[in-house]
Formats: sequence, structure tokens, C-alpha cells
Amino acid sequence: MTPAFAAEALRAARATRSPRKPFTDDDATLDEQWGYRVQDEDRAQRLARGERIVGAKLGLTSRAKQVTMDVHQPIVGFLSDAMHVADSDDVFARTAQPRIEPEIAFRLGRVLDRPLTMADAADAIDGVAVAMESIDSRYAGFGFRLPDVVADNTSAAAFVVGDWVDPATAGGLAAVRCVFSGDGSELHSATGAAVLGHPLRALLHLSEHLVQRGEHLPAGAIVLAGALTDAVPIRPGVEYRADIDHLGTVCFSTPHRQGQ
Repeated sequence: MTPAFAAEALRAARATRSPRKPFTDDDATLDEQWGYRVQDEDRAQRLARGERIVGAKLGLTSRAKQVTMDVHQPIVGFLSDAMHVADSDDVFARTAQPRIEPEIAFRLGRVLDRPLTMADAADAIDGVAVAMESIDSRYAGFGFRLPDVVADNTSAAAFVVGDWVDPATAGGLAAVRCVFSGDGSELHSATGAAVLGHPLRALLHLSEHLVQRGEHLPAGAIVLAGALTDAVPIRPGVEYRADIDHLGTVCFSTPHRQGQ
């Protein structure tokens, strides 16, 4: 099961919006590092098609999800400009089984090319924002194992980011409260501590990941720190909204579908 073969199979599943079975169903020896090699192939394909890499995203940032997947640290994916959407983009046109979740986004104020401490992380950013991410597994029913989801770029599909706020005025990010709603009804709520105990820890893990792989992110890159709550299936004609103390609000409206 070569990374090139897997990357092409995932590209085809994305293009046709036809979820497939996990690769680990056929090869139980596949591991997390194989998944990152598939990501590398996927990224190269996207760059060749003219997409630009604009940042990174963290997955499995809650302890509960790590236990479910039998891992002890988050996983990392990449963000391209094609994934950065407007607040009313037709996500159904690009996905098969979309879900949406609220996040905290960081904007890097300098190159991220060395391991960070918590103090370094606070100094490495020049903006914080409310964000929402649409995820869409290329595996039927979101059924996968760790190597599969890493290969699938951590289920990345699309993201929307609100207005950037000066980190110095954002308050204690571990304590900020997020309310995630759909058409005005609360779906979930959480505090920033839902992400690794403190959202800045996502940057620590990301920095270590990049250094281990000999990579870096430039100033201005966007980092999605990880889901604050469980994701919910996206329904047609619904306005999703994430409100976070001190950071503001971001909305994402889905179009009505014919017959709905």
C-alpha cells in the first residue's frame, strides 16, 4: 500500500464525494508515519494543481478522543487556500458527509521553525480568532483507524475564520467560554481548556511536529488549535454560530437543498 496509491485513492474519493473503506482494513501493518507520508503526497498533488498551503490544523486534541483512538498526542494536518471559505460557501458541493465544529484559530507573527514553550507560544502569535472547521472523512461513516485519518489529512475539508483579535486582549484562553449553536439553539458549549488543557499547547505540539519533520510555517500562517466541542452533522439551510468570550463570533450559513 504505497503512499502514492493511497493519496490518489483519497483524491478520487474527494472528487467524486464517494467515501471508501479504510486502508487498514486491507493492511493492518500501516502506521501513523505511513499516514504522514500519504499527507506529503496529497500536499504535493495540491501544490501541483495550484493550491497554496496557508497553515496547519490539529486533531485529536481532547483526551477523550485520544483514548478512543489509543494515542497520547494530537495529530497534525495542513490547510490550503482552497479550504478557506466564505461564511456562506456551499460546503455540500465539495463534501460527502460534512460535519462542523468550533475552534480557536491562531495567526503566526513569526516563522515557526523551532520547539516552543508556553511563553514562546504566546509571543509567536499576533492574532487570535473564532473559527469553525468543516470536516469530511473520506471513509464511510467516519469509520477509520489512526493511520487512515492521518493519511486523510485529519478529515480536513473547509474552514472559516472570524475577525482577528490582539492576543493581549483575548483574556485567559483556557477559561474563555465557547457556545456553539445552530439556528439560535445551543448545540454544545465548552471552555478553551477543552483543547489540551490550554489552546496554546496546540502550538507546542505543532512546533515539535514541524521540527521533527524538518519543516516550518511562515509568519501569517493560520493554525486551527483543535475542536472545542464534538462536531455535528451539517444540515441544509442552517446557520451555525460560534461565540467565544473576548474573541467574538463567526457564522457559517448552509444553503437549502432542493426538496428540503
